[in-house]
Amino acid sequence: MRTFKDCEGRTWSVTLNVLQMKRIRANLGVDLVNVIALDAGGKVKVDLVDRIANDPCLLVDILWVCVEEEAKAAGVTDEQFGRSLAGDAIEDATRAFLDELVDFFPGAKRLFLKKAVELSRKYAGEMTVALEKALEDPELERRVEESMRSSASSPASSE
Repeated sequence: MRTFKDCEGRTWSVTLNVLQMKRIRANLGVDLVNVIALDAGGKVKVDLVDRIANDPCLLVDILWVCVEEEAKAAGVTDEQFGRSLAGDAIEDATRAFLDELVDFFPGAKRLFLKKAVELSRKYAGEMTVALEKALEDPELERRVEESMRSSASSPASSE
């Protein structure tokens, strides 16, 4: 079981087991049991892990299925739950969910998925470094200003 806090300071528990996997599949059409798949060429694919890690809407829908009973007991609706997840809370929830997903699988699948999640985090970290570097670029302000002027003067913007 993993936990994360939302923007309201509430702590949520994420537990993945066969029942939860079935509920996620039935409610969302997301088959987490087959998160590790082989393509036509026999190469291993983990596209769904990448989707979950980079699509906060999908993540929150999955998390809702996982915490629905706990949320309803606390008087929290689906909409309130969704509103309470943004910024750092999304990052914490993503980490908790992916770690729990890794732990769901036995043996070699667990090891492979753990490596995939680690690589996903590595590349996300590298993206953060690249973005921070871009923020320090003296040309950034000029390019943004140029882009905004271009947008403001385009025919579509005057309609």
